[in-house]
Amino acid sequence: MTVEVTAYDTAHPGDVGPLSRVLASFDPGRVRRLALLVKTEGNAEVNDFSREYAMQCASLALAKYGGERLLERSSFLFSTGCEGAITPFGYLFADVEEPSAPASRARALAMGCARSRSLAPEEIGTPAHVEITAQAVKTAMDDAGVAAEDVSLVIVKTPVMSHAAAATRITSAYSKAVGALGAGLALGEVDRRRIVQEAFDRDHSLYARRAMVFSGSELDCVEIMLLANRAGAPGTLTVHHGELRDMLDARGLRAMYAAAGCRVADGEVVDATRVVATMIKAGIAPDGRLRGQRTTMKTSHIDMDKHVRAAMSGVFGSVLGDTRAFISANTVHQAPPGGGLCACIVRG
Repeated sequence: MTVEVTAYDTAHPGDVGPLSRVLASFDPGRVRRLALLVKTEGNAEVNDFSREYAMQCASLALAKYGGERLLERSSFLFSTGCEGAITPFGYLFADVEEPSAPASRARALAMGCARSRSLAPEEIGTPAHVEITAQAVKTAMDDAGVAAEDVSLVIVKTPVMSHAAAATRITSAYSKAVGALGAGLALGEVDRRRIVQEAFDRDHSLYARRAMVFSGSELDCVEIMLLANRAGAPGTLTVHHGELRDMLDARGLRAMYAAAGCRVADGEVVDATRVVATMIKAGIAPDGRLRGQRTTMKTSHIDMDKHVRAAMSGVFGSVLGDTRAFISANTVHQAPPGGGLCACIVRG
């Protein structure tokens, strides 16, 4: 199986024309799995249904392309928010059977996906939720044929209960915290003995290093998309990850691209056309300070995540000279407080 990654732009959340054209380049009979990682425009408030609208349109396009059977083997990870210099766009990941593709002597990109059982309302936001997430990550590793040390990035989508009564309400940040600890547990980065209810979104010394977590009220299960480099896998793509000190850490981005084999000169990636995808998770310290200086990101009438995405898009654009990056905010239990993580896929 060869994993191919293609970026496509969208004119509005319901625009599936570019997606359909990319899908047409693959024989649906040879596609083992599909995954969509998409940034949609919208205000990301409670009255914003751009993500749900985009997912519905994409689902219909995939069903038309490959039928219900392929739709069942597809994963959808849509995130709202294109503030700053971010182009609304998507990445299509296709795991395709290529009989003529020779096995690689090195390591190449592999993708694994998994979906947990439905969580009962009383399980969401509990240690049981962590265990369910960890098991889903392990299933995705099996699907990709890799071990934990091969993994560069785990993308987790986890349910919230924002509609529940105040006593049981699980916020987006809290759900992300639980999902991150589950991924960290599966990857061997988090000590199971420290995973207790009191630590969730409180003990920020506890975090995964290779997980990006999103939440949504539209699902009742945990969905996983995992990216790794597998020995002997065919193809010319590889995935690489790095750490960010904070949202101003252009040096961290440059280090990741350099480690992936890209040429960096005068602060910019020279051979940027080799980079086929970039994913970034950025955050702000709990006290709202950035490199010791006070900001209004946590006190402004504008949601903190919007500030973060806008700022990070400028830093990314200055390094790669591009406006396509899957940038998300809130790194609770996904990095040290105020830090972040990044990943890229490059063509050899």
